Amino acid sequence: MPFSASATRLLPPPTSNPEAWAFGDPPHTLAYTSSQVLSHDHPVLLVVHEEDGDWQFLHGVVAANDQCRTIRLGRAVHADPSLSVLADLPCGWRAYRTLAGGHWHREPCGAHSSAPLPRAWRDWLSRSALTEFRLWK
Repeated sequence: MPFSASATRLLPPPTSNPEAWAFGDPPHTLAYTSSQVLSHDHPVLLVVHEEDGDWQFLHGVVAANDQCRTIRLGRAVHADPSLSVLADLPCGWRAYRTLAGGHWHREPCGAHSSAPLPRAWRDWLSRSALTEFRLWK
């Protein structure tokens, strides 16, 4: 899958302060995202920390025409510092919010949400499973 280097220039470089880094994975760890997030058209509303340790930063439900992109974990966190609160998200879990800057809800990837969410998110999460996100690989 081709990677668009020009898109990553839109993001500022990650912080060089290692003491401020909360993730167990180093900042240069590759993660998956969508072209919509990378180009700043959409905020990260869904984070998946897969069983194998991979991270995915998505704008929500992935559509068939969305394009997968890779990004360094440090660049993702620098572009959206609110992602730092998810540094302790266990493998096999996901976190989601309804809008940028909103409260993150966490749950195992196979769980059904009990949090009060808008109907579209509730319906999608009730049908979703970790395997749906494998299309990014």
